[in-house]
Amino acid sequence: MRNLIKRLKKRGWSKKEIEKAVEIIHNAKQLKTPGTRFLEKRIYWILFVVFIVANFAVSIALMPLLIALQGFTLYFAIIILGVVFGFLFELVIRSIEHLEKKHHMFLAILIPAVALTNVFVISRASNNLTAMLGLRNANNPAVIAIVYAASFVFPYVVYRFVLRVEYYSKQ
Repeated sequence: MRNLIKRLKKRGWSKKEIEKAVEIIHNAKQLKTPGTRFLEKRIYWILFVVFIVANFAVSIALMPLLIALQGFTLYFAIIILGVVFGFLFELVIRSIEHLEKKHHMFLAILIPAVALTNVFVISRASNNLTAMLGLRNANNPAVIAIVYAASFVFPYVVYRFVLRVEYYSKQ
């Protein structure tokens, strides 16, 4: 609540207006149902688990591409997939109102690390499968993982540091 008061003062709100806004927010929080409060407290961890599972699903979806494609087309497909999924991640994280800056930082570091690990493991598995099938289409798992993780983080970096979207500067 202190951050809100500081932001409102910075924007030129009077003391009376700030008190009224804080009172409205406090009353709204008190009127929430127990179920809503329960979910709000756990949405962060639920979201974290959902994104880990989703990252694993994206990694599995990459496997046919890793077996079938090489060179520019493979990297292009990985970049598109990473940017789209990264944008989705960034949009969901930004839309959860009660997350604090520390929550955003934790997710911004840990989720890409999980993505990097998942894609690395799947790349190695696809190389093993390629070898078992007698194909000559092995890819470097480290490069694949780095390309995916970098493209996954790209939307967050653009919103946070290039466009400097207002939401992040409020925290």
